Amino acid sequence: MLEKLRRLNPELPFYSIEDAAFRRFGRVIDYPAQGLIDACRRAVQMPESGSRYVTDLPELETPELFEPVARSLRGEGSCQIGCCWGYNSRLNCLEYHRASEHNVAVTDMVLLLAAQQELENGELAAGKIAAFYVPAGAVIEVYATTLHFCPCQVSDEGFMSIVILPRGTNKPLEHPRDAEGEGRLLWARDKWLIAHPEAPAVQRGAYPGLHGENYEIRYDDR
Repeated sequence: MLEKLRRLNPELPFYSIEDAAFRRFGRVIDYPAQGLIDACRRAVQMPESGSRYVTDLPELETPELFEPVARSLRGEGSCQIGCCWGYNSRLNCLEYHRASEHNVAVTDMVLLLAAQQELENGELAAGKIAAFYVPAGAVIEVYATTLHFCPCQVSDEGFMSIVILPRGTNKPLEHPRDAEGEGRLLWARDKWLIAHPEAPAVQRGAYPGLHGENYEIRYDDR
């Protein structure tokens, strides 16, 4: 699959999460996630179109699933277990948090990543972005300094990813965001976002700081 993705997307540097290039952005974790994966598949249904994100799913936060995640992956810190799933092939946006995010790949998927250090006053050239193939079953930590967003699918069946973050992350803001500086990127609780001018989020007020090509991940020869 990786070689096929590289062939179909020559404009992007394309890697596996097992490659050394991923170490700048995150790490692969040996964690027994089959219970989470099975519960996630039972809990969510694929939408007719587009993608969905729920910050916390009760089906993933039962004691037998939640407690090991909170202890092993979050170090007994604040924790919520949600899911992002559906259909997506575009870059569109990038976001970052103040804490690491853990992802469990329920399906094969691609993450488009960049380093927060590459941001210049809220602006980022799309050429700073790399693509990473994440196989189903993989558990990864995406560092707080890594710009990331909605996964991209690698088949017509779409994608599904479990998302683990500190409790409250990505919930709606309680106060108006600042109009200047980093505040203009604040999109939700502990979620700073830049959008490509073509992204629908710009019409909803997202800062259009992502410049260059709005990459589309191609996964077949059609």
